[in-house]
Amino acid sequence: MTALTALIAAGTNPQEVSPDPTALALSGVYFAQLAAVAVAVAVVTSEYHPRLILLTLSASPRRTTVFTAKALTVTAAVLLAALPGVLGALLAGRSAQHGTHQLPLSDGSLQRAVLGTVLYLLLVALLSVGIALAVRHTAAATGTVLALLYGPYLATQLLNMSTHTLHLVQKFSPMTAGLAVQTTTGAGTAPLAPWTGLAVLAAYAAGALAVGWTLLQRRDA
Repeated sequence: MTALTALIAAGTNPQEVSPDPTALALSGVYFAQLAAVAVAVAVVTSEYHPRLILLTLSASPRRTTVFTAKALTVTAAVLLAALPGVLGALLAGRSAQHGTHQLPLSDGSLQRAVLGTVLYLLLVALLSVGIALAVRHTAAATGTVLALLYGPYLATQLLNMSTHTLHLVQKFSPMTAGLAVQTTTGAGTAPLAPWTGLAVLAAYAAGALAVGWTLLQRRDA
């Protein structure tokens, strides 16, 4: 999977996709989201394989409480890691791009890109929670999330699509749309406005959580 992410990162030409120093500095999100997915899926599925979920549900028979606890655990873990991680990546990336024109740290669009990247990682993690609750298997849940994130992008790179189809795929792909929040220059080719793109990812996460919550309520452990 790391090789796949490296392929995506390598295939992303900053001059073609976004001549945007901030987005380039934050491009480590392609790798960071793998960790977010892994943590979120593990929080859910680690209890299913040894059937520890039976003990959890016995101790807390209200399944909404179990659902909320898992979502909050993942939220806390991701935010604690993402906040310093994204800031560190930004500073390191800016240092590596010494000599290029860069926005001041006080710039609103740069601050939005940083905050948006943190929220992007959180939403990816919550998407993973919902899918993991629905699938209840580590490998299957991880594979499903990664297919949602990377599949549409790889399709745009490998398939001969019309411009209209390409734009539609980019607009409704959770990863491509969500990462539009990193755009800080008008010259970028992000498929959607920054917050609109993040809202697309939020819709995916909300839908997955709704499905996961519903199945948790209705199925036997």
